[in-house]
Amino acid sequence: MANTILGEKREGSGSLRSRQGMPVLEESYAFTVLSDNKNNSRLDIITTPGLPVVGLTVSAFGFSVCVGKEASRRSENPLIWDVTCTFSSEVDEKQNNQDPKTDPVAWIPIYETKFERLQEIVTKDFSGTAIANSAGQPFQTGLTIGRFIPIWEFYQFEPATVTDETIIDRNETTNSAIFKGRAIKSLLLTILESSVGFYYGSRRRLTKYSLKYNSRLWTHKRLDVGTVYKSGSNHLAYTDNNGNVILGGLDGSTGAKVAVGDPPGVRSFDQYNPIAFASFLRI
Repeated sequence: MANTILGEKREGSGSLRSRQGMPVLEESYAFTVLSDNKNNSRLDIITTPGLPVVGLTVSAFGFSVCVGKEASRRSENPLIWDVTCTFSSEVDEKQNNQDPKTDPVAWIPIYETKFERLQEIVTKDFSGTAIANSAGQPFQTGLTIGRFIPIWEFYQFEPATVTDETIIDRNETTNSAIFKGRAIKSLLLTILESSVGFYYGSRRRLTKYSLKYNSRLWTHKRLDVGTVYKSGSNHLAYTDNNGNVILGGLDGSTGAKVAVGDPPGVRSFDQYNPIAFASFLRI
């Protein structure tokens, strides 16, 4: 004869609380277990077939999973045990304050704002003065400046059907359309971590994203300079008044010269793949 469950008791509890903006549902269920031997171990009792399994069994409500079991033997009868099983929907990561009755895959994440220093090359200073020598000739490398950009980090629940390959393809991408009022290619998305687990009663994926905002766009920029320039369909040597070939500024589009003293144009090149953020991000 094996240990058997005599039934579920009337005792039980339920609670709903908030942890860092995330609703946490907690429940408890009590059962009476009849042991086939008074010398059975505590482990034998709490692993009685039919009792909830820690980390696997979902509560009747459907959003919490069994996180613990406690067995207490009755003093008047060593074969009778009272087993209390606790369930919780708590996870460690932050989510917006949502109704726990709704699907977490539809929840709007809350985010954390951070800042990061970015180095970039410019052809004009903040007053609009061209970065050039006293003769009006632009410097070959421009001016390197540093500035802080905002970064938003957040967790997002997604269906477990979202594959690792999909997550990999989302990493290091820019927005192909205006997203949250930010210009195309001004947001850089990176994946900080992603895992598939048992959250809120179902198998889901939980991914931590990072969005970096660069108002000057996430493109590779090069000063448009060269030793030749275009005049119509012809390529001509870029020379000074004495006929010496020099490195001169170009207009950034047609390959024509810029006026003496004007900064060269800037050429931009895609270094990240643009994708549609709105198709999967809910921030």
